[in-house]
Amino acid sequence: MLPFHEAVFRGRYVAFMLKRSSTSDTKVVHPPNAKKISSDMVGPPDPVSNLRRIIFKQSANETKLEKRYRELRMEVQEWNQKFWTQHNSRFFQEREEYLKKNLPEGKQNLTADEMSVFYKSFLDKNWKSHITYNLEWYKKNVALLMLAIQVKLRRLFKLKKLN
Repeated sequence: MLPFHEAVFRGRYVAFMLKRSSTSDTKVVHPPNAKKISSDMVGPPDPVSNLRRIIFKQSANETKLEKRYRELRMEVQEWNQKFWTQHNSRFFQEREEYLKKNLPEGKQNLTADEMSVFYKSFLDKNWKSHITYNLEWYKKNVALLMLAIQVKLRRLFKLKKLN
């Protein structure tokens, strides 16, 4: 039996990666086809960004508005992924450098108080990028919300016309 990493979303499992326990080989399993899944699916957390990638369901009879909404969601996901990958990579690199400079000989770790100096410094140095990220994140979410409302209303009125 192969152990696998799986993510749960609405009771569904997505296996993105299989690992053989006897070897160090990793077999990559391609994500499911967006046209063949019954709902959005969420994968395992990315090791650097800590974000879970989503495979957005693509309906066979998708309208232009629904397509625009799905594509914007994918675009925002990629933007988010890129930001947090870069941010966390910088964080890990700078933390390692800090530890190399400040870890006394023979000691394994610094205390939480000793590390708080680094954390504060890192946050102070990156506050502008965080503010910019948050403002852009709010704008993107409002755009997504407006599209989502439009999609829901069109679906609602379409169903109402059928009845």
